[in-house]
This record gives sequence, C-alpha cells and structure tokens, in this order.
Amino acid sequence: MRDDVFAPPLDRGEFPILQRLVGRDGARPLVYLDSAATALVPERVIGAVERFLRTSCANIHRGAHLLAEEATDAYEGAREHLASFFGVDDPARVLLVQNATDACNLAAFGWGARVLGPGDVVAVAEDNHHANIVCWQMLAERHGVEVAWIPIDADGRLDLEAWRLLAERAPGLVALSAQSNVLGFAQPDLRIVMEEAKRAGALVMLDGAQAAGHGDVADFDRMPVDFYVASAHKMMGLGGAGTLVCSDGALERMAPVRGGGGMIERVDREGYVVARRPNAFEAGTPAIAATVAWSAALAMMEEAGLEAIRAHAGALAADAARRLAELPGVRLLGDAALPRESLVSFVVDGVHPHDAGRLLDDEGVMARAGHHCAQPLHRAIGVPSSVRASFAGYSTASDVDALVAAVARMTEGAARCA
Repeated sequence: MRDDVFAPPLDRGEFPILQRLVGRDGARPLVYLDSAATALVPERVIGAVERFLRTSCANIHRGAHLLAEEATDAYEGAREHLASFFGVDDPARVLLVQNATDACNLAAFGWGARVLGPGDVVAVAEDNHHANIVCWQMLAERHGVEVAWIPIDADGRLDLEAWRLLAERAPGLVALSAQSNVLGFAQPDLRIVMEEAKRAGALVMLDGAQAAGHGDVADFDRMPVDFYVASAHKMMGLGGAGTLVCSDGALERMAPVRGGGGMIERVDREGYVVARRPNAFEAGTPAIAATVAWSAALAMMEEAGLEAIRAHAGALAADAARRLAELPGVRLLGDAALPRESLVSFVVDGVHPHDAGRLLDDEGVMARAGHHCAQPLHRAIGVPSSVRASFAGYSTASDVDALVAAVARMTEGAARCA
C-alpha cells in the first residue's frame, strides 16, 4: 500500500476535520492540500485552548491574582518554547505578534524607519510573499528608502549576478524567503546570498512562515540572519499569533511601533518610558490563548520529529510533481531539478486556475488557486496565477492519488473542448 510507504508522522486521528465528506455529491473524502495557507488544527491544540479558557483565562503581566499569574506563566512559557524551537538563546529576542505579516511590518517600521532613510537601499528578492515586499515599499514611500529587486529567472531561481551587482551598493537590508510559497523550494543559493549580504554590511530579513510549518526550522543564532518571521496558523496553531525573532544587534536599534498598555514602564504628562524588551514591542492585550496553544503545536511537531515531517512532506510533493508532470497539458512551476519541500504549483492548459480549483473542489480536493500573495513572482515566471497543492505531516499518498486523478480528468476534459 502506498499509504504504508508514505505513512504520515502525525496521527491523522488528531484531525477530526479529515473525516468530513465533501465534494459535489457530499460523499467524497476530504483531501486537504492547502496547508501552505493554513495548517489543520489538531485536537491537542484545541484542547490546550479549552484548558486555558476553562482554568486560567486572565490577562497577562498586569494582575497579582492566581489566574493572572497562571496566564502569564503559560504565555511566557510559550515564548520560551518558541526560543528553543527556533534556536534562540534569549527568549527576550522572540517578539510575539499577530502573524508573519505583522512581524515583517514591525521589522520595517520598528527598525527600518529608525535606521534607514533617503539614499539607503533595501534589496528584496522577487520570490518573496507580499508580506516581505509591501512593508518595504511602504517604508520607501514614507522615508525615501529605495527598494531594489533581486530578480528571479523563468525557473524561479535567484539571479546571483544581479544580486552581486546590487550588493556593491551596500544595501541596508536584504529581504529573503526561506521557502517560496509558490515554487515549493528553498533557493539553492540562499545561504550564499545571506552570507554575502552580511559581508556587505546589510541586515538580513528571512521570511520563514512557509518553511517552519513542515519542520524546516531555522537554527537562528547560528545563521547569518537578523530577523526571522513565522505564523502559528501555518504550524498547526491558531490564527492571530506569530513571531518576529531578532538578533541582538537588530533589536537594540529598534523602537516600538505601537503605544499603549503593557509596553510602558511609566507615563506622565511630560511623556513616557518604555518597558524592557520584549514587552516594549508588545502593546495591548495579545492573543493569549492562541499563543499558549502554539506551544502545544510545537510539542506535537517535536514528538513526531521535525526531520520526519520535513522528509514526509517533501516526499509527497516530489511524488505529486513527478506524476503531474507526466500529464499532458500540465506545466509545473519552478526549476524541475530542485526538490520541492512541501508543495507543488502548476497550471493546466485551457483551464483557468480558479476554474481548476473549483473542479478539484468538486472531487473533494481542497487546493489553492490564485497568485498566492506572490504577484511579482508569477509575473517573473510568465503566468498570472496557478494551482497549488501543499502537504503536511498529516498528508498521505492517497491525497496525492486523489489530486493526480482529478487533474487527469481535468486535462481530458480540456482536450475534448480544444
């Protein structure tokens, strides 16, 4: 059995939503291939939310009563868990935010707006998600910073020659993606670009939202990186929780972006004094239950084995890529020689990606269709949008079978209509 060969490292029984029957007739097994957008939430994480709300629901850092102390301990315990998970020796450098997009904006306006100005360059890789593009474009609008592109070729690989010409301009920051959410691979020259960026005097921003969800975890303190971002909802957690991990040097030069409760030491008529890090960057009441539950998701990943999750998602993506490429009229996006880490994106001749998404949904296959918040990337490789199938530690070989069978029927129908 193929499902025995591709046995998922995560217990599918933890994900009751997978028992739903869906499709055009309401009788097809649910095949979830949209984990790159949002991972399914397991029972253990749901249980962690319920336990917190039932037993320790209170605000953090502000109360002296039992529930407030329990809530604070659970919240700060999640921060410490994240620090360990991402290889950070000081939990105070793990800032807790709403999501990866919020984290990118905090880096841009907490650090960039304070440090960069007219004449400074931010180098942005063309394979980035919009989250690691638009915040720098907004910084350019407001503070006169120049955004310069590190282009990709038609196969989605970074243009090293163009990057090195750009590095000669001594950019202040280089914004990169740990793994493309469209192409499915990590840039083979990513480490080289990061090291060259540091030698050029730049800070490095690495978007890890896509990579962290399937076990490809940054050993942050050993990497040439100053900012790293991730979202709980791509790691079997809840929406509303994310992190910006900072190097010591980067954090020292940051200023708070939001003001209010929780981020101040003192306020009077003359002004205010900010609290010590990380509290200075975390104004207001956060998503406490979601952050606490994130720790439960991390524990599940660690117990299953981060490398096992990564290898499993990669094997399924490779199997899907190979079989889809054999279908007439199907074009895979990205360099075929590079291994897909967890997903595969493609287009079908004669079928608009949005129509393809609906046809897959009729078969019970939940995939993503559109530009995946990566319009510059799609333009660079010559397609406006695509279909994306993404895999996780709970995905199976049967999921790949269902995807390939549905796409095969789609190509047959398109050929008949041609």
